Amino acid sequence: MKLIRVVVFSIVCLIAITSIVVSNFAAQPAVSVAGVYENFTIGKGSGDLEGMRVVIVPAGGGYYAIVQIAQGGAEDPKPEFVPAEVKGKTARFTVGDEKYTATATAAGLTVKNSAGDTQMLKRKPCAAFFK
Repeated sequence: MKLIRVVVFSIVCLIAITSIVVSNFAAQPAVSVAGVYENFTIGKGSGDLEGMRVVIVPAGGGYYAIVQIAQGGAEDPKPEFVPAEVKGKTARFTVGDEKYTATATAAGLTVKNSAGDTQMLKRKPCAAFFK
């Protein structure tokens, strides 16, 4: 009788521990490509705005990117609204003649242009886009 109690107690403990481990893995959020990413900086000597902002949004059964590229100047650059192809954590979009491939992580978006140059854009809260 004592052996049966030990076996039943062991099985209950094993089930409880397994449930806790599984719920911890399931609680981790999946990385979503949709979001606001940027690496804008102000040039120390010139005071010009440099960098890139990409906002990826799901809409109309697909995805779109709002892209701003600053290459010097005092004001925010004009945004370009372009369709984006999203597969998993990767997004592809074209702005003008330049094609970009971007990979999302929890920290940000690594953007690679057609010349092979890459830059890291930090993930920002969505409310940061509307400031």
